[in-house]
Amino acid sequence: MNHSLFVRIEFFYCQLQEGVYDHPFDLAVALEALANRAWDDVDYLCNNIVED
Repeated sequence: MNHSLFVRIEFFYCQLQEGVYDHPFDLAVALEALANRAWDDVDYLCNNIVED
């Protein structure tokens, strides 16, 4: 698994605690970006398992 995803999650959490996401839409966009990145990592891992 990619450590950069965990860094992105931690960064998101810090921004959330600081109140950066004032509007629900901004929060939704940030969460969607994290989810997309997580699914990209899952796809990468699954493809590597299938190829091995």
